[in-house]
Amino acid sequence: MDTTRVSLLLRIKDRQDASAWREFDAIYRPMLRKFALAYGADATEAEDVVQHCMTAIHEHIDRFEYDPAKGRFKGWLKTLVNNRIRNLLRKRRERVARTGEFAAIPADSDDDPESLFEKIWLDQHLRHALKLVRREVEEKTFNAFVDYVIRERPVEEICAEYNLNPNQVHKSKYRLTKKLAEKMATLTGEASP
Repeated sequence: MDTTRVSLLLRIKDRQDASAWREFDAIYRPMLRKFALAYGADATEAEDVVQHCMTAIHEHIDRFEYDPAKGRFKGWLKTLVNNRIRNLLRKRRERVARTGEFAAIPADSDDDPESLFEKIWLDQHLRHALKLVRREVEEKTFNAFVDYVIRERPVEEICAEYNLNPNQVHKSKYRLTKKLAEKMATLTGEASP
């Protein structure tokens, strides 16, 4: 499971590698769905966007060659999902304009597509990285980390609930934050801080 994003893309070139496709699907399906929903697609339309994108990836991945100079997978995926959503919304506007139901047109998001895609891209990779880190540490340590770092509960509460001292909480935070940053760097193909 500890593959880099690039190696995962190389692994899914083998359409028979079910493990690689499951891992790819676990990362990218929720991301594509969130992006479509954020731009006003309903659940059925969002699933259509996801299926379209996953099918396109499946059909074109055999031609994938890792060359950062030509562009990144992230950029290609962003273009693919943006185009599909634009087409979906354009068809919806045309249908709504014909029927006169202008109230059904969703309000535009405050975020531009670039910013929204970036937020969702990072969020989904963070979620996946957290799942990977969770497998590597004790449940108590992971839960204390989540409560302290993500839920921002006071260290005193964490210590009382998990029978830890403040030094243990801070050491775990440092160690797991470092692991999380490494997982994120691996998943996104970007240098670790």
